[in-house]
Amino acid sequence: MKENLDSKPEYKRALIVVNKWWECIPVMSVLLNNEASPPEVGWPYPLYYPLKNHELSHNPQAVFQLSHVRIEVWCISDLLAKYPNESCYQSSSERKMDEMPLIFQYSPQPADLVVAVGTAAGCPADVNVNGSVICGANVFLHNSHPKGENPCSNWQKGPFDTVIPSSLSENEFKMITDIKTMSDVVKRFLVPPLNPAPAGGQLIADYNYVALGTVNVTDYGEYEKKDEETLNAYKEKKYDPSLGRSLETTHGLIRVVAGINRKNGKVPFLFVSGIVDRVSHFDEDVNPRPYAQNTTGAHNAGIVVAWMLPKIDALFAE
Repeated sequence: MKENLDSKPEYKRALIVVNKWWECIPVMSVLLNNEASPPEVGWPYPLYYPLKNHELSHNPQAVFQLSHVRIEVWCISDLLAKYPNESCYQSSSERKMDEMPLIFQYSPQPADLVVAVGTAAGCPADVNVNGSVICGANVFLHNSHPKGENPCSNWQKGPFDTVIPSSLSENEFKMITDIKTMSDVVKRFLVPPLNPAPAGGQLIADYNYVALGTVNVTDYGEYEKKDEETLNAYKEKKYDPSLGRSLETTHGLIRVVAGINRKNGKVPFLFVSGIVDRVSHFDEDVNPRPYAQNTTGAHNAGIVVAWMLPKIDALFAE
């Protein structure tokens, strides 16, 4: 049953959108843990967590009410539980784009901020930041099957092979992510079991960073090849390679849906990537111990999100 979230329209609306259920569980465990979250976060209401495995839900997992903002935490997997629990459906860009509008339509109030959250590979491949969290404001989508070769996922609307910016200002981004005032964040990070960063996990945030998105891939065996194609497509457009720092499948899709649900296509947006592997090293960094590697990465992303929430509230107080 949909809750009435609009009784006080003076509150801003922020959406935390997590990709997979196995990423959302560690994020939620952080948000509900007093030892992991700042005291300002408080206890959510309503709370629809935990859900059974592969349980369909059209509600946010939690809603946190702060002084100036109502923050909804969503998991895309909850919406996809209407389909079989197989990668052909659960990893389909097309299915995600079909279902994600429900998140934005949950309330008639437009989203004032959208935060995409998930695990990702860190770029470039020769820089190991496993266990770190990378934040930025821009996305780049590459269609890995432009001729519809994947019958499980044939999303063709794009825009592809171009950087999509955020309407969040650089100063607002810095206010949310400034590590100088987030000293309690990194010391709460967990260390991934496989190939952790030699320097330890860090919060690496820059307004100009780009989340690279490999679209229309549902077979994990394709990722090494298709991720390389995404990197090459980004470089061929002459974008600064040093700014493409995170590579996964869904941050960019969330950004596109957020834009569709705004009249001018502009939306205040940022991404939070928990880094679990070096790009093109999935088989070394994740495959031997996927549960442990992915859970630590999602947990660390959840830590960053938790400590962002009071900053988001302060942003909307201005």
